[in-house]
Amino acid sequence: MANNDKNETLSPTDFLGKKYFDIGEKYFTGDGVTVDFARAASNYAQSAKLGYIPGIFSLGVCYIRGYGVKHDEHRAFELIKQAADAGNLDAQFTLGHFYFDGSVVERDHKKAAEIFRNAAEQGHPGGKNDLGFCYQRGLGVEADDERAFELFSEAAEDEFPAAQNNVGDCYNFGRGVERDPEKAFLYYYRAAQNGYEAAENNLGMCYLNGNGVKADYAQAVHWFEESGKLGNPVAVANLGFCYETGKGVEKSAEKAVKLYTISADASCAPGQYNLAKCCRDGNGTKEDKERAFTLFKRSADQAFPMAYGDLSICYRDGIGVRPDPELAEKYKKLAADAGYPLAEEKK
Repeated sequence: MANNDKNETLSPTDFLGKKYFDIGEKYFTGDGVTVDFARAASNYAQSAKLGYIPGIFSLGVCYIRGYGVKHDEHRAFELIKQAADAGNLDAQFTLGHFYFDGSVVERDHKKAAEIFRNAAEQGHPGGKNDLGFCYQRGLGVEADDERAFELFSEAAEDEFPAAQNNVGDCYNFGRGVERDPEKAFLYYYRAAQNGYEAAENNLGMCYLNGNGVKADYAQAVHWFEESGKLGNPVAVANLGFCYETGKGVEKSAEKAVKLYTISADASCAPGQYNLAKCCRDGNGTKEDKERAFTLFKRSADQAFPMAYGDLSICYRDGIGVRPDPELAEKYKKLAADAGYPLAEEKK
């Protein structure tokens, strides 16, 4: 686990603390040994007891992720704050996320943005990226898409994968910069090469739709698979779409349903929506109108726009639910406002 502390002359205590920390790093990364998070956490704990700041920070991260220790965000916060107060830049950046998310301390986007800004000014790529996110969403700072793009771009040049993906999004959707699908593709590709799962899915979408690159369904399938292996449920749903439509793979509604189910079980709105359609139509699975309605509703509850229209029709025609003209009209309007009017409303 990388840390940003400078190599300086160490006291005997810090020398021993660093020794435990280095052993922890080997077990955490599998450097010459089998990955063993329990041993990594144990060595980080010994390092932390000796007051070695990188060890304190790394133990905190283990508690955040539940690596080798029981997940405990309160204990993680204590350790991260201790390391941050001692000047560890990675810890300061991580501390910002506690205030941003509000899981342990009261949510405070302004304070989080200040912490991200401090990290960014010291050259931390994660700080630049997350400050950019704050500017893009207007969280803790005044919304400014151009400033967000600048920060994402700076972090992207530091080879920070999340920022590379965010720059790709900016070019893809024209946020803070003129839309340029070709540049979007290139930044998604850079992030995907760095193993960033969201970028791998986005790259798959580029190949699927011919966005910024010539359409190549086989490549789309490849990148959806790569992203899905890393646990991205959206990519799993997109892979299901490839099987349902026979793009890049042999067409199989049954395989599509299996993939949609995996995605839906992970509370992924696109997976829920696509599985709902299969259940409604009996495509690759037994027809089940009630299940279809439930899935459309779950997808719509996550503000997935495509689900609004189908949910409206369910309420209008009594598909899997008792007819309700008022709710049908509500979701019909939501669909139209989102740019997905009902088929009979399209001109």
